[in-house]
Amino acid sequence: MDPHEYQNTESTPDGTTNSTGRRRFLKAAAASGIVLPGGAAIAHALELVSTESMAAGPLWEIEAVRVEQTFSDGSTCPFFRYRALGSTPSAGTVPVLSGRRGQTAQLRVHNTLTRGIRPTIVGGTPGPWIGPGEDVTFDLQVPPMGTWMLTDAELGDAAGPMGLGAVIVSRLGAIVSRRSLQSIRPRYDREYVLLYVDSDDRWNTAIDAGGVPDFGVYEPNYHTVNNLTFPDTAGDPGTAIACQVGDRVLLRMCNLGWMRQSVHFHGYHVQIERINNQRQAIYGPKDTIPLPGHSTMEVLLPINQPGIFPVHPHSLTTTTDNGLYIGGQITLIVAS
Repeated sequence: MDPHEYQNTESTPDGTTNSTGRRRFLKAAAASGIVLPGGAAIAHALELVSTESMAAGPLWEIEAVRVEQTFSDGSTCPFFRYRALGSTPSAGTVPVLSGRRGQTAQLRVHNTLTRGIRPTIVGGTPGPWIGPGEDVTFDLQVPPMGTWMLTDAELGDAAGPMGLGAVIVSRLGAIVSRRSLQSIRPRYDREYVLLYVDSDDRWNTAIDAGGVPDFGVYEPNYHTVNNLTFPDTAGDPGTAIACQVGDRVLLRMCNLGWMRQSVHFHGYHVQIERINNQRQAIYGPKDTIPLPGHSTMEVLLPINQPGIFPVHPHSLTTTTDNGLYIGGQITLIVAS
């Protein structure tokens, strides 16, 4: 857990906590001329950072690789994927690149593919072209606080189905005043990254052979979470949601596929906090949330009962491997 993020109490000089910091902050903001027109703007305005200790950003190391994945029905499908190198962590086999907003990260990419790639943040400017066999390190500005997806601009619409995805987690920078965080972002005890991808094997096979798929026909038959399918998702410590009663779990949910997902939680309700990194304040607790293609959502999951409960999209095909049930994009909440 990051102690600078999603806090709902503030420390006073004597070590106690109170719940009046938000009002004091708003009064101070008004006195200093800061305009705070609404909830989302308030959340953004509170991400105050100092330049102190922000110069030295993280080193992220990944490689682009070809993999042939075998599924529960015995079929195989080719994918191009990013894979973590060095000390870069993963959820499943998806690299998780963590930094603080305002930092300049160094992204090292080793391209083992037989084609060039251009790493890019979804919705951002493409990075440099990296040819086959090349190892390139370049600067990448850590985006505003939230959850972002890294993909490939060269493959364009096919990059997601081909599996070229990583997740960037941007956290708060050095905080000017910790009191400014009071009651604006709810506390969480642990966090998980879930990257959903759907793939049509005809697209993947054509691209793997150096060709061009029929972009007019897309019928995905493989569905992964963190590059895994059930039951492997349940055995992966970065994909199975292990927690305890009383925990508040932050789920950073990403969809790099083209299917519009409706992700359903058994046993619990979640609170939507951010959609595409924009603060939300109008949604009540839900047991099913929309997750369109190429979008992200952060939700808080309060654990109020023990047990083992599945989490999965509501489309039946997403819980299969090439049509064989049970598999696909199912993972588990395991609460003790």
